[in-house]
Amino acid sequence: MCGIAGIYNLKNQISKIKYQKDILKKMTDTLIHRGPDDEGFFMDEKVALGHRRLSIIDLSKAGHQPMKRGDLVIVFNGEIYNYIEIRQELISAGYKFKTQTDTEVILASFEEWGEKCLQHFNGMWAFVIYNQKTHDLFAARDRMGVKPFYYFNNRDVFIFASEAKALLAHHLVKPRVNEQRVYDYLICGQLDHEEETFFKGIKELRGGNFLKISKSKIQISKYWALPNQESKLPPKDYYDQFREIFLDSVRLRLRSDVPIGTCLSGGLDSSAIVCAVNQFLKKEGIKQLGEHQITFSAVYADKKIDESKFINIVLRKTQAQKNFVYPSPAGLAKELDDLIYTQDFPFSSTSIYAQWSVFKKAHQKHQKVMLDGQGSDEMLAGYHTFFNPFYLNLKNTGQWLRLFSELYYFKKEHPEIIQQVIKNLFFNNPLFSKYKFKTSKLKNLVYGAYYDYSVFQDDWRAKFTPIILPTPNKNPFKDQSYNLLVNNGLPSLLRYEDRNSMAFSIESRTPFLDYRLVELVYGAPDGEKIHQGQTKWMMRQALQGILPEKIRTRQDKIGFATPEKTWFQREMNNNLKIVFLSDSFLSRPYWKNEKVLQSFEKFLQGEPILYQLFWRLYNTEMWLRRFID
Repeated sequence: MCGIAGIYNLKNQISKIKYQKDILKKMTDTLIHRGPDDEGFFMDEKVALGHRRLSIIDLSKAGHQPMKRGDLVIVFNGEIYNYIEIRQELISAGYKFKTQTDTEVILASFEEWGEKCLQHFNGMWAFVIYNQKTHDLFAARDRMGVKPFYYFNNRDVFIFASEAKALLAHHLVKPRVNEQRVYDYLICGQLDHEEETFFKGIKELRGGNFLKISKSKIQISKYWALPNQESKLPPKDYYDQFREIFLDSVRLRLRSDVPIGTCLSGGLDSSAIVCAVNQFLKKEGIKQLGEHQITFSAVYADKKIDESKFINIVLRKTQAQKNFVYPSPAGLAKELDDLIYTQDFPFSSTSIYAQWSVFKKAHQKHQKVMLDGQGSDEMLAGYHTFFNPFYLNLKNTGQWLRLFSELYYFKKEHPEIIQQVIKNLFFNNPLFSKYKFKTSKLKNLVYGAYYDYSVFQDDWRAKFTPIILPTPNKNPFKDQSYNLLVNNGLPSLLRYEDRNSMAFSIESRTPFLDYRLVELVYGAPDGEKIHQGQTKWMMRQALQGILPEKIRTRQDKIGFATPEKTWFQREMNNNLKIVFLSDSFLSRPYWKNEKVLQSFEKFLQGEPILYQLFWRLYNTEMWLRRFID
């Protein structure tokens, strides 16, 4: 895990680029947190490549980057987990290696298979390979977009980096606001849903894509996508395959030459990883785990969101070492500026601070690799918001007996919200009514439906239109999963994860996002994800005997939450008020100042106003101050 940056001359003629060494050094200096162990540079007349190294595999100097092999030069951020198997395959084909690194395996794979090498890799990556002979440049990002890749280009130059702030270190890249992205965030609540970012002119290469530059022409191509065919297997085959792939995914992600820890929230996902790791520790005695696995958890005094009782169940089963952190509003207020700088862009909620606190604690305990359960909810319909589109599809396809059977089981598992589910299903949910129209697109009807839009300036709102999300499956349940995986859910969560972990020089690994598991689950029938009123059905069946039963059968869903509403109404209300009354806030073109203050006062008095809106206003203002003003 590292930080990469580079400058490529797009002019047809070969010109001197070496004078940009100082600029490139400024860019990589902003990425020191991603790679504190080493730095390196490569330059010729066409390109300047920079690298910051976090040593995880082959800690020797042999892992130094940029790395050369023949005419090829690479800068690489990530891990190829199956590099040992690929290396052996290439050795059998006659290749020789000088290092034990996965970086050299990428170079040899590119020599052997070209761009098709990406199909051989199981891992997370953002890398650039430059051919000194042809002056071509090849860049690629992993299938799910776990590792970041941002770029800026004009007619003369292509500039790339692991983080947007590194691009801003180049004098050609100005910190200008992308108003459309601000609108998407404030009005629609959407982040990281397409290639354009909050900075005008800065784009990201999306997951599952590669980029080529040849003869000064930039071409972006997609090499991987979610399966478009539904598989049909006996249920037991799904469970057996899920179990096998999941355990193998965890096994591969235990390859490391440095200590490994695990995030543990008490939910199904992180608990499954901790229990799986414990099995390998018992069988193989993996030295990077120590005598006992070490875990890190965020806990709270507020029992509505605290998961200590579930965490302790897992700890008792595995005998893992615990490390608890206690995120607080005072801590958030103190560290907010650092957190905003770390994230580069605004973020969805204060739960990001809980994750930040966990990685901070892991850093203090000298962990360099952490496993985390990201991605399972989006794959396996883990959020309770999946129930309504699941039932809607049963209704739309005339599966009435199954629909009423599922509603019966839902009432048994979730009696407190059954009335609202039925009301949404048959009467007044605008999300569902949209499927009655002849359209291939699903508008995000959050627009105008849930938020107090009177706080925003009418003339500013009129400049933009709501986000349109794709509906490639004609199935609201499948479409929700697709969009959360590709467009408006997981990409943001992965950005939070990457920045929070790398802020503390930690490599975060996500076993549920092994592409084999993603393809299996996404291609499975809906009923293997929701069944008898339960989410994540396939996973629950597959992990019997691995997960403690009280974890495997729990039906509540908390997530990586903080008591945000309480924080805003009590400890942080003065922080928000000070910002809402500040000169800079009052001068912005986005909101009506008096309306914001009136709405916030009503919220403090207990009126049912959606508090997330105030976080977006506050976070946007603080981001503007940090990066734009």
